[in-house]
Amino acid sequence: MRTYAVASILAAWCLNNTADGLVQQPVARFFPAISHRSGDRAASRSVVIINCRTAACSTALGVIFEEKQTNGQSADPYRSKDEALMQAQSAISSLESALESAVSNLDNMQAQLQLQVVSLENELEATKEELESTRTALEEVTSEMLQTQKEYSQLQLAYDQTLDRANNLESYINQMNEENPPQESKKMENPWQLWTNTKASIPILNEWIAIKGANEGEVQISGKVTSHPVIPDGDAIVTSPVKDPKNTMEGKIITTLSGSKYRLGDPMSMPSSETPSQKVGSSRRRKPLTRVRSSVSLPDLSGKTIGNGKFLLAGDAVSSVNGRSYIQTAYKASPLNKPVGNPLIVKFSSNIDAMKREYVNYEKVSRSLKRGSFIRRVDFLGNAGDEMPNMSALVMQRGVADVKAFMPKIGGKLEGELLLDCALSALKCMESLHSVKLVWNDLKTENFVVIEDERGGISFRGIDLESCMPLRSCPIDYTPEACPPEFAACFMRGDAETFQLDYSYDVWSYGMFLYEIATGRGFFDGSSAQSITKQLPSFVPHVDGVQDLVLADLISRCLSKNPKDRPTVAQISKHEFFASANKNPFDFLFG
Repeated sequence: MRTYAVASILAAWCLNNTADGLVQQPVARFFPAISHRSGDRAASRSVVIINCRTAACSTALGVIFEEKQTNGQSADPYRSKDEALMQAQSAISSLESALESAVSNLDNMQAQLQLQVVSLENELEATKEELESTRTALEEVTSEMLQTQKEYSQLQLAYDQTLDRANNLESYINQMNEENPPQESKKMENPWQLWTNTKASIPILNEWIAIKGANEGEVQISGKVTSHPVIPDGDAIVTSPVKDPKNTMEGKIITTLSGSKYRLGDPMSMPSSETPSQKVGSSRRRKPLTRVRSSVSLPDLSGKTIGNGKFLLAGDAVSSVNGRSYIQTAYKASPLNKPVGNPLIVKFSSNIDAMKREYVNYEKVSRSLKRGSFIRRVDFLGNAGDEMPNMSALVMQRGVADVKAFMPKIGGKLEGELLLDCALSALKCMESLHSVKLVWNDLKTENFVVIEDERGGISFRGIDLESCMPLRSCPIDYTPEACPPEFAACFMRGDAETFQLDYSYDVWSYGMFLYEIATGRGFFDGSSAQSITKQLPSFVPHVDGVQDLVLADLISRCLSKNPKDRPTVAQISKHEFFASANKNPFDFLFG
């Protein structure tokens, strides 16, 4: 009972004397470490005091509770109040130790967190410095690239200016020759024949054949020439239209509309249709580039200009194949408003966006390492001038004719080295576009023109990059004869806008192109655009008309119905058909 009474008194005293600070004395006695803390821990000490009071009360109450649970045994009457106080002191000491440990742990955690914050701040600062260094390096590389592009543009401009000066010099020389002609010489009527015959001997044409001219009733002679003052012996040429077609017989001397004369030797012996063609990849030595004389007459000046007088227009404007632009012959104008240099072609349209896109596409391939065999651009007029407001114009090198129109003049199709040269030119153009991630989307015979040099040499150049679009984009238009079955099927379902262009699109077009130049006709000649589009999804190409089996194999591969089965440009270039093609050691740089 004595202990019970003492515990009761201690509990009551702790509960009733907290407010007036009396309990702080025993706390100071039992918690000297807490009592002597610095002033910045005053608030924490108040909490400790209250917690100590609670603990003391709990201990006293615990003693009382134990006293009641003695199961009827009376408490030791000799237990002193000091023993009860010692128990309370022991409990309070345990609480103090736990509290001190918790405070120490919190301090350690705070210190660790501060160290981690400092470490993160240092890492963040280092990352910022690395990013700044990377940005600086990127800006330097970008600046170097821009400088390189600027230098390249300057070189290109200098190159174009050099060509223009060469053309001007050639025009000046021609003008001087016309103003001071040699005695007994006649003025040339054919503007494409740059050099006159000075030898007394008449060139002889052997293995010749009469072919239809560009105009109704005209006849031209295709054959191998010897004793020509300019053209090497054995080269094949096509004369200008002859004055008297009835005189085209063996041993006769013919006179062309341009004034040239030729003696007709042995005519060509035509092989039977069952004779197979010789493989291009055979071991025979490749002959020099086939040369053909142009029969194209140049139109007269129309008196109109374009580009605020920069170019003089000649003849009439003709609508392009797709009907979205116009084509017209032009000359560069001299300060005296006279035509200077070789004839040019101007393509102009009110669709300014399409003209800009075509010009940009030309620029992309011209800056590529693989430049392809595209037509030479002379100028781009974003604003065609006061003569043609709201129009843009692209001025280019002028060709003799496009390949589709050219083939009927030389027997209806391309053969031998003409066929190989044309196929190679188209392949290089496709390779150049793919190297800058563009899909041509319009590879066809109408988009290749024949270029003739002053000696009658023939080359082929790609034109019309208006429809070229980036890889995986949607086509803006299409040509039925050149589009693959997968696009036709998509178009017939009404999903053309979801179709994504792939390089295999151009490979199919290339196969159709090869078939046409090898046979002289397309698979769908005479069919309407709607009919072609309907036939394509189920179209199965047959290449029996191609006599060269190696070429037929290449065409079949390109015309595989599954786009994934079609060869890449690199695989096409390694095909056996191109085995005999002369390789330039710098092709890997310039395409």
